[in-house]
Amino acid sequence: MKEITNPTELVKELVGGGWHPKSANPMASSDYKGLTYQCGCGDMHFLRDTNFILIGVPVKFVFNCHNDYLTGVQVKGFFTQKSIELWTCKNEVYLEAAKIADES
Repeated sequence: MKEITNPTELVKELVGGGWHPKSANPMASSDYKGLTYQCGCGDMHFLRDTNFILIGVPVKFVFNCHNDYLTGVQVKGFFTQKSIELWTCKNEVYLEAAKIADES
């Protein structure tokens, strides 16, 4: 999993990766029973128990854990799902990236 430390790089990832606010699809759900992901904070978290703030296609989420990390995760599989961690960053990097995006 790639750790993003530069806010400008994160903006490029969010735009290039087709990420959208959770509100773009209020029906999106990360309710995958028993499915976990490796967070940038070092812990394993259950998808269904972690707040997500962004979504993408085909099935991607940006989770915001209680340890102030964001992790982009893709869920693959139809009958049996697995999570693939795409990237991670600290919450402060995301906040700086949001400022950059607002100024554009």
